[in-house]
Amino acid sequence: MDGLMERRTILKAAAAALVVPVAPALAQPAPPRVITEAAANSPNGGPGQVTAFLRIGTDGKVTFASPVTEMGQGTHTSHAMIVADELDCALSAVEVIAGQPEPALRLQPVNEMYSGASFGIRFWHDRIRRACAQARMVLVEAAAQRLGVPADQLATAEGRVTHAASGRALSYGELAEAAARLPLPEQPRIKPAAERRITGRNAPRFDIPAKTNGSAVYGHDIRLPGMAFAVARLSPVFGAELDGFDRASVAGIRGIVDVVPLKNGVAVVAENTWAAMEGAKRIAVRFKPTPEQNLDSAELSRRLRAGLEAPDAFRGKNDGDIEATLRGAARVVEATYEAPYLAHAPMETENATVRIQGDRVEVWSSTQHQDWCVRDAARAAGVPPANVRIHTPMTGGGFGRRLHTEVVEQATLVAKAVNRPVRLIWTREDEFAQSYWRPAFAAKMQAALDAQGRVIGFNIRAAGQSVMGDYRPALFAGPLRGNDPFSLQSVSDTRYRFGAFRAEWKRVEAAPKVWLWRSVGSSQFGFFIESFLDEVAQAAGKDPLALRRELLAHDARALRVLNTAAEQGGWGTPLAAGRHRGIAYMECYGSLCAQVAEISVANNQVRVHRVTVAIDSGDVVNPDTVAAQMQGGVVWGLSAMAGEKVTLKGGAAEQRNFDAYPILRIGSAPAQVDVHIIRSGEALGGIGEPGVPPLAPAVCNAIFAATGRRLRSLPLSDHGLSV
Repeated sequence: MDGLMERRTILKAAAAALVVPVAPALAQPAPPRVITEAAANSPNGGPGQVTAFLRIGTDGKVTFASPVTEMGQGTHTSHAMIVADELDCALSAVEVIAGQPEPALRLQPVNEMYSGASFGIRFWHDRIRRACAQARMVLVEAAAQRLGVPADQLATAEGRVTHAASGRALSYGELAEAAARLPLPEQPRIKPAAERRITGRNAPRFDIPAKTNGSAVYGHDIRLPGMAFAVARLSPVFGAELDGFDRASVAGIRGIVDVVPLKNGVAVVAENTWAAMEGAKRIAVRFKPTPEQNLDSAELSRRLRAGLEAPDAFRGKNDGDIEATLRGAARVVEATYEAPYLAHAPMETENATVRIQGDRVEVWSSTQHQDWCVRDAARAAGVPPANVRIHTPMTGGGFGRRLHTEVVEQATLVAKAVNRPVRLIWTREDEFAQSYWRPAFAAKMQAALDAQGRVIGFNIRAAGQSVMGDYRPALFAGPLRGNDPFSLQSVSDTRYRFGAFRAEWKRVEAAPKVWLWRSVGSSQFGFFIESFLDEVAQAAGKDPLALRRELLAHDARALRVLNTAAEQGGWGTPLAAGRHRGIAYMECYGSLCAQVAEISVANNQVRVHRVTVAIDSGDVVNPDTVAAQMQGGVVWGLSAMAGEKVTLKGGAAEQRNFDAYPILRIGSAPAQVDVHIIRSGEALGGIGEPGVPPLAPAVCNAIFAATGRRLRSLPLSDHGLSV
């Protein structure tokens, strides 16, 4: 473990090194004019400014402190590619680690260091390039001074500055100390696309070798000298608090150290994991009753349906007179859809390791939110946030789940109680029961058609819990004034032109907490709207692709994405016997994505043979990563629609492990996923989430083509279908 700690704190090493700040997000103040020796006081080992840093050691090794957690999405590799490209060094010379929270590593305007909303590249790309361009220019200036030649006679390549006329060259490592004393250019020359030799091309992922040879370190792998092992036993009912426990119920288990009370349960602490897990199973715990301890899924569905008919709702879009349009329409198509709670179900359950030494706290957490980890650990330990250091190992699945940091606060409380380092883990059962879920949602939609079958109006009322209300309650109640941007995500800002258009959301209250889940509201509204548009196309007597083309006729970019998926997916061409196609389009996180699913149905089994994906994320850093994320999004979406759901009984989740919450197996994955990347040159979009929303409607639309059955709720298993 000491080796890991040294690697995580490597930015403090090397007395002579070039350290370059990345300008804080959005605000973009001018960089410091001179780097001083005060660099040693920065949490990332940088200069006196509280920023993120690019460090070039005397050995030529480049270390970049990333503002983003590597969760398997390949962001750190792409960051390294940007660094190597702009700095003119070998990709193999770059190491990327998750940095410590400080202003320049924080997303604005919330001023927090976290990973979410597919921001990893689209938000940080330009800022990283600027920092590397600054570094390159001061390296050249340092070389010019040492060689006694004008800077414009020097060139950079492969980590060296070369004077072609004399054949002399200096490595970046040789120049680092001198370069660190030079003022940074405020307007560095950033390479145009034509000069970039690494980004835009495939590059091998940095994290794959360690994951395949077993050397990757995840949160569950952390070991510290003298560490105790703790396992939580939490309430199965949301909102239920601890009422008491019987310590004697675990007294007979060898190795038990202590039982520490938590707000919603206990942590059994032991000398080894087995004893802690056995203690968590056996401990007799009592919980206080809650107002919704009898809540079940039938009641939740009733609340959702009632919300669709409520007299008041938040109105996110109101173009034209939808009421008059519906009254005057030649035909009105109407349908109600519903989607269940979904768990994140990461392979690595919640965990955190905490060591308290005096008034200093160290945290190891596979987190998506470093600042909240620091906040929670500081609060639990009773120390200032500046006294907390966070280490971010690899994550065994994030998907938005690890934006919640309750486990860090729990682990800190336990470490404080037993006065030794502690690694706390949640069991799989508590992971399902207490993991904040994607909200259950319902939507009622109406489409107005004229006599020619053209859409002249669209009305949608959605009902469900507020993600923002649980995720950022102060923001939701304050500046947002009850407007949850996830509640009508990809709806209010759709590129479709419906004519008169009204979109509303009614908040539904329920005890379970809801959370960010890969693509969040877009995943539900993709299913709702894109499935319903096929119903509209049928009512209008039109091909589903033709209808979408009509609705996007004004938007060349969206049409290109839709048409690429259709053409590459063979839309309108003959199919093998028993095969059928469905299509869907969705935009979220700055990227446009369309998919064509080719399926067959036999004996109530749906087989997805091929999915064709067209994705326009503006530009691309690592095409291989984009393709992988689209493929992963397809599999994630198919798994969710096939059999995943969380149902309630007695205020608790009925699904407590993978036996009741089936994740898609390899044999059920699509036989072929073809990804077509469109480089439109528009602003960079995200790639981690946009591949998810079109999958469910594309497959459901294909199922209708195959069987004539409209599926207005998920998962497929509720309709007697398997994948």
